[in-house]
Amino acid sequence: MKNQWLPTSELEKLQFKMLKSILTHSYKNIPLYHQKFKSAGIYPDDIKSLEDIKKIPITTKQDIKDHYPNGTIARGVDTSKCWKPHTSGSTGKPLTMVYCTKDEDYQKAVALRPNLACGQKVRDKWAVITASYQAKPKKWFQKLRIFAPEYISLFEDVNQQIEFLEKFNPKILDGYATSIFLLAKELKDQDHLKIKPKIIFTTAEMLMENMRKTIESTFQQKIYDQFGCVELGRTAWECPEHSGYHMDMDSVLMEFISNGEEVSPGERGEIIYTGLYNYTMPLIRYSIGDVAIPSDEKCNCGRGLKLMESIEGRKDSFIQTPTGKIYSPIIWTIILRPFSQINQFKVTQEKIDHIVIEITKTKDFTNETLTAVKERIDQYLGQEDIHFQFEIVDEISRKGNKKLKSVESKINIKWN
Repeated sequence: MKNQWLPTSELEKLQFKMLKSILTHSYKNIPLYHQKFKSAGIYPDDIKSLEDIKKIPITTKQDIKDHYPNGTIARGVDTSKCWKPHTSGSTGKPLTMVYCTKDEDYQKAVALRPNLACGQKVRDKWAVITASYQAKPKKWFQKLRIFAPEYISLFEDVNQQIEFLEKFNPKILDGYATSIFLLAKELKDQDHLKIKPKIIFTTAEMLMENMRKTIESTFQQKIYDQFGCVELGRTAWECPEHSGYHMDMDSVLMEFISNGEEVSPGERGEIIYTGLYNYTMPLIRYSIGDVAIPSDEKCNCGRGLKLMESIEGRKDSFIQTPTGKIYSPIIWTIILRPFSQINQFKVTQEKIDHIVIEITKTKDFTNETLTAVKERIDQYLGQEDIHFQFEIVDEISRKGNKKLKSVESKINIKWN
């Protein structure tokens, strides 16, 4: 909590100190990184500044999977006593992370900081809509209602979620962005809203602007969006000033790369992570596939934590057309946002010239709506030689416990 108020220059000094420590540890104790350093002809002592981290080769998810567990977990760790969260597996086989107790404690502290910064109190009633596999038994302090979330499965019917929330009456509403959006849509027309959270956090999925507006207008509360991943935990978050996303500089080093080079503030780049506290299973220059825009602005809140301007989505959520133009997933929100008759949508680029659009409709959806949707797509993408296939479905499947992707491309995008 104190670190966030340090000047940026002091945070960079702390970041470099933590970086040097984890690099030295990884070289000595993690076979994968010992091998990567040697193949690049460098040693931890060659990293003399934060910028020097570019000398280290990038680590992919496949690298981790190929060397797990013996090549990725520190020597001498008793993994039976460790916390082992799994990724959703949205890009294939789930990846397992390993945290010892000390590392897990730090991760939980980093995750709680934005909640406290945005006004959450120690004993506030806290409801979290999440994948059911994330619910864990309560610890001793949670039984005393200290930081004690009540979990709701996102796979429960929305009316069951409403019934629970009306009885529980949470002050903090937290969870998957799409789940809270669907909840808000269901509640929007109720004359006497019984669910009245004071603080709303969204996470896990990209928060589109139309989703933010619907949630905020329904509950008459501002949303604080949070960003992160299973592999690194919470990494960036919105404060009450809403100037962008504060990056957790004392837990992770974030680079923004395009075509092998660091992008300038205001430009789109792929996030490359280096974790600074997980000594059990470090991740050094880890390519996760998320795309975002860094900022050189200062937040009015006075925190020294650097800002990320916006989150663009995952690399596989961008669409590339036959002309070579690349479209951010946000384009589909812009195209489909005006249609209140559309409940949810899923856009899948099957081939360079073939896009499937799944739609779940409201009772007001008509053939005229579909015609208007086609006309709006033509307005934005009419110059592209693409066949659009529409499918009206009852439900857009999450395929197990995976995050719901509203846009997905199955082609290899050429970024150059």
